Amino acid sequence: MSGKFKAVLLLGLMFGLGAGSGVAWQSYRFHHLRDPHAMFAERRLKHLSSRLKLSPEQEQSLRQIFEKAHERAVQVNEEVSWDLADIHRDTVSAIRKILTPVQTTEFEKLHQKFHSKHKHIPADDDEDTGTPRADNS
Repeated sequence: MSGKFKAVLLLGLMFGLGAGSGVAWQSYRFHHLRDPHAMFAERRLKHLSSRLKLSPEQEQSLRQIFEKAHERAVQVNEEVSWDLADIHRDTVSAIRKILTPVQTTEFEKLHQKFHSKHKHIPADDDEDTGTPRADNS
């Protein structure tokens, strides 16, 4: 192996390790830090305070503005999550209606596997019986 090839290979390896560690760190921060919103809001508050030379009263008002915005965003996110869960449930129900019994069995396995990998999506079955939840409307 030539020296140039070894150097390029080593450079590529170092770049890959750097990129991989950066992705791993960001993933860790996103999933393990308690309140990323608070960290973001505090950084934003410090940045605006230093750039705009805010008084302590203005900083407190800005902190309250950020808190209200966060509360609104959480509420919207919850509403959207429920809407998406309804869409998912309706879609699964529609799929079940067009499948044969053999296809339904395989679909239920795939569907259960999907929910085991995506725990943030609410289950749409009655206690894992494979039957759609009754619509309460």
